[in-house]
Amino acid sequence: MKLGRRSVALIATLVLVGIAVGAVAYVVGRDGTHFPRYPGLVAVRAGCGLRHTFFNGDNPQVMCLPKVWAAVSVSWNGKRIAWDTGTGLEIANSDGFNPTTVPAPPGANFDPSLSPDAERMAFLHSPRDDGRYDVWVGSTSIDNAEQLTTTRDVSTVAWSPRGDRIAFVRGWSGASLDGDITLIRPDGSGEHRLTRGDAPTWSPSGSMLAFAHAGSVWTIRADGSNAHVLVTDGESPAWSRDGKLIAFMRAVPCGKPVCEERLFVIGATGGQAQGIGPTYTGPRSPVWLRDPFE
Repeated sequence: MKLGRRSVALIATLVLVGIAVGAVAYVVGRDGTHFPRYPGLVAVRAGCGLRHTFFNGDNPQVMCLPKVWAAVSVSWNGKRIAWDTGTGLEIANSDGFNPTTVPAPPGANFDPSLSPDAERMAFLHSPRDDGRYDVWVGSTSIDNAEQLTTTRDVSTVAWSPRGDRIAFVRGWSGASLDGDITLIRPDGSGEHRLTRGDAPTWSPSGSMLAFAHAGSVWTIRADGSNAHVLVTDGESPAWSRDGKLIAFMRAVPCGKPVCEERLFVIGATGGQAQGIGPTYTGPRSPVWLRDPFE
């Protein structure tokens, strides 16, 4: 079939539009770092795995993750997802398919956090499964994990999107629901206390963190400056992949000592928090999955 000039021009235009759409899936920061254009799918552990939606609550879906227990991590490149099972660590493709067990030392292993390229993983390890943990780092495919901390009082670990630092909480207290948020390099050097709080999460640029403190969600620069409250009455923050939103959990008032929680999203610089989806029994920690258009 012979194409006329108008048809050829239309096809060329569609090709160019397709190239442009693909090209803007990522935007470039001032330092040349590529960031996703879209926030991603915000997810909460539910059912057989993760219940995820777009940031406005549209298109709720469930991704099943075999034996998922509590913590879930997504690599910065968006290609891999990891989770703990209560007895070990698993890793799979970003869609949850082809799960494999991550090699880890004998004992209890929890709270995985993937390196940006998903080649390595930071996690909490207790050799005696006595509830006292240290940070370990190792390959996601080879049994070579090494211990980073030695105090056995660590909770919550988060690898930065740039891969140069790992945040963790030391000395968490059940009375204050806080500990010392501490930064360390993946080789174990440069350890220093950042601030008091819990559940740290990195911005995509690695220049800031969000965290929970005194019943509120805060943000702080990675150098320890400019700490301020983002939203009151919130916990377990998670920074979106484009850096523009922060998801968090909030208890729904019920007149009882323990209430169900709901997922909320707010702008990373503030604004009105938006509730998303149903309520959940027990604590949850949001996570951002790769956007299908990314």
